[in-house]
Order: sequence, then C-alpha cells, then structure tokens
Amino acid sequence: MYKNILLPVDLNETALAQKAIDTAIFLAQSNNATLHLFTVIPGFNMPIVSNHFPTEVMREALADLKARLKEYAKQQLPEGVNYEVDVAEGKAYKKILKKISQSDIDLVVIATHNSKLNHFFLGSVTAKVVEHCNTSILVIK
Repeated sequence: MYKNILLPVDLNETALAQKAIDTAIFLAQSNNATLHLFTVIPGFNMPIVSNHFPTEVMREALADLKARLKEYAKQQLPEGVNYEVDVAEGKAYKKILKKISQSDIDLVVIATHNSKLNHFFLGSVTAKVVEHCNTSILVIK
C-alpha cells in the first residue's frame, strides 16, 4: 500500500520522535516500503543570518546534521528496514512539504506535542504540514 514513508525527525527532541518511529518502522516493514528520515536546520538562508556565516560553515553544519541523522537511524532502525536520510535548511514545514513532493512520499508519520497553547500562539510544524499536504498523514501525539 505504501512505498515511501516520510518520518520528519527533530534530533533535539528524540523522545518525541520515538513515539512516531516505532509506528513508522512497523508500517515500513509491513509494506516493504522505504522509510525516509528527514530533518531540517532552520534559518541559514535568512539574510541576517547568512551575512554572519560563510557558505562553508553552512555546508559543514548540514553535513554534520546528516551524519547525526545517519547515526540516529543506525541506532533506531532494525536490520532489514530500507531507509534513506536527508537534511535541508529553512522553514521546517516548507522543507517537509517539498520533500514530500520530490520523493514521491505516500505517507507521512509525524509526531507532535500535545500543547494547544503552543499551537495557538506559535503554530506548529505538524499543523502546517497537515494543512498544506495532499499526502496521507499519520499524526502521533
């Protein structure tokens, strides 16, 4: 049923990701699907930020983040699960939506906080992805 499952991961909140990773692994194994672990580093393209960081520093930050995500995948995923890791820089929800369309994702498994107050004042990445995405999404609270 599913061939490409996207699992957005915030490496600074791995406890939150753990709630979704078990479900994503089960679905990937059940469907012989590829699990796409994806994380986003915010804000390097903002002019106020990019003026203070050389391009090479930005590339190194993305390479380091990708290495951390690969290590996380090795620790979390059982042998036999097909997976890919990828990173991006920018607004998390926009990059997730772009990844969905570029990688032919047919299911997104995403964790979210239970904080209504946080969502009301700040909005959440999950809420924005759900609002703008045409792909099936499984939200794990």
